[in-house]
Amino acid sequence: MKETTMSQIDSLPSQSLSKRADGGPPSPERVWWKEPYVWMVISGPLSAVIACGITAAYILQGTDAVVSEEDYREGIAIMREVKTAQPPMQPAHTARNHSATGGQTDAKP
Repeated sequence: MKETTMSQIDSLPSQSLSKRADGGPPSPERVWWKEPYVWMVISGPLSAVIACGITAAYILQGTDAVVSEEDYREGIAIMREVKTAQPPMQPAHTARNHSATGGQTDAKP
């Protein structure tokens, strides 16, 4: 039986081989940053971290301005006008509900 020495082991190719998923012949391994699936997996959590950082930057800029009493009263008046508006001027959610019911309207007391 022939013995293998360290010099013979060192002279072997340093490229390791891995089995392919489709059962074909082994192929050389690629480095992890050249694999597209790695970047696909990393991109989801990375985008969440970036969005969190952007949100934190907005939050840390300072508090929001307080709505004045006059603006608040104007907003209440506009909401009252919308509730009593004619059908073409009603909000979008009423139109969506109307299309979901097939055009049937409920009789209001």
